[in-house]
Amino acid sequence: MAQLIGRSRRHEGTLNKAITIHSFKGGTGKSNLSANTALNLAKRGWNVALLDFDFRAPSLNALFQLNGVEYYINDWLAQRCELPEVLIDFSDQFKTKGRFYIGFTNPTAAAINEMTMYSLNEEWQARVLQLVLDGRDLLFERYGVNFEIFDTSPGFALSSINAILAADELMIVIKMDQLDIVGTKHLIKGVYNQTLGKRPKLIVNKVPCSMLESTEDYHRLKEKLSQHLGIEVISIIPCFCEVMENMSQSLFIEKAPEHQFSQSIDQLASHFEMAN
Repeated sequence: MAQLIGRSRRHEGTLNKAITIHSFKGGTGKSNLSANTALNLAKRGWNVALLDFDFRAPSLNALFQLNGVEYYINDWLAQRCELPEVLIDFSDQFKTKGRFYIGFTNPTAAAINEMTMYSLNEEWQARVLQLVLDGRDLLFERYGVNFEIFDTSPGFALSSINAILAADELMIVIKMDQLDIVGTKHLIKGVYNQTLGKRPKLIVNKVPCSMLESTEDYHRLKEKLSQHLGIEVISIIPCFCEVMENMSQSLFIEKAPEHQFSQSIDQLASHFEMAN
């Protein structure tokens, strides 16, 4: 694995899109969806940068079984390094057609505490927002990145708000949990729409298979949630024991590319390929 150096190879298309994947609460499978979708896009030939913006509970390090990182996203935001120094190239490891870069967050307790302290400083967060916006433009314009994907902390963390403000497309992930659905509705109306001026789209993950026994069940659930939450439902993904048993130890689409979960990831990637 190597740090990001020089220009990425260009995709034939000219698509540049920042995608933020968020949730009201934890445990929705947001990070697993982010990582698998990013890999799928890179395998299609797009240049992808996946950034871990979950500073409360970073998980991409464990998913990619990575140790010994020189610079983390924490260092970039604290201006101890530049964004390209954070990104690690996984293209050769996963044999992707496009470049597959990942920026990791420091998982140590000291780093999490430091970011928690910074999160209370509105002046610091305002400066970080400008860094995030400038970093997005740098990756698109200088390094040929087509997709920048932010995996965020759940809830109202300011770091997640910065990633949401930088997004061209905002996705919110929920489970079929009443508390999650109610909280998500408040998040959509009070934060996304009124405060941030963003209109998210919805991924419903880990749906009990008993609720999805027919094609009609998918359509009914999609229509019900769309009407209740007032947003478009992009994907409904059943709860698969095989995915749960994988325990985020590897990227599932690599392990089982023909599985229905992998097909759902493929459909998500196709959605992201469409221009806004």
